[in-house]
Amino acid sequence: MEKFIHVERCDSTQDLIKEQLLQSAQDELTVSCEHQINGRGRGSNIWQDSPGTLCFSMTIRPHIQVTYTALEISLLVHHFFKMKGKEIRLKWPNDLMTLEEKKCGGVLVQNSESRYYVGIGLNLFQNESSLGGIYETSFPINKQEWVKELSDYIRSNRYSNTEDLSKDWLKSCFHLNQQVNISEGDQETCGKFVGLGPYGEALLENSQGTHHLFNGSLRLL
Repeated sequence: MEKFIHVERCDSTQDLIKEQLLQSAQDELTVSCEHQINGRGRGSNIWQDSPGTLCFSMTIRPHIQVTYTALEISLLVHHFFKMKGKEIRLKWPNDLMTLEEKKCGGVLVQNSESRYYVGIGLNLFQNESSLGGIYETSFPINKQEWVKELSDYIRSNRYSNTEDLSKDWLKSCFHLNQQVNISEGDQETCGKFVGLGPYGEALLENSQGTHHLFNGSLRLL
C-alpha cells in the first residue's frame, strides 16, 4: 500500500523521503510539497521552485539494468504528458525539454541502504523566459493531485525489458544523430550522439572512434 505525504514547505523532497525511509519500512512512499526551498539537480545544479513547479520524490524499484533507471523514469514522464496531449523531449542523461529545447524538468535517482528513490522536478508552466514549461500559459493547479496521478502512472507502467526501453528512449530524444559536446569537469568530448550503451551510457562517434560516456552535461553543437 502506498503512503503519500504532502507538505507545505521543505528544503528538498529527496531529503524528506530519506528521513521518512529511516523511520519506516514502507515499500511505496511518495512525498511532495507546495514549495521546495533547496532543491537539487544532478551534480551541483540547483532546481528552482516556482508557482508552476511540481517537486516530489518517490520510492522505486530499480530497472533490471540499474543504470537505466533515470532514463526509464524520464521516459515514463514523457509518456504521461504525451497521454495528455503535450509533447516533451528527452536529453541525456536525465533532462526533460520543451520542443523549443528549454529545460522543463529533471530526474535524480539516489539510493540509501538498498532503497532506491527518485526525485522529479517539473515546470508545468514557467514565467521565467530562460526556462521552459510544459504548458504555454499558467493555470490553477492542485500540486498534490498532479503528483498522485503522475506517481501512480510511473508505478503502473514500468519497463521490464531494457531493449524496448532503449528503443523508446531514443525515439523521444531530441539529439539523436546530432553533433553534441559532453563535458564533465575539464574533460570534453565532441561527436555524433548515436545511441545508448548497455549501461545507459551515451555513445558518441567522432574521428577517433566510438566513445562511451557515463556522466556529464550534454549540449548541442
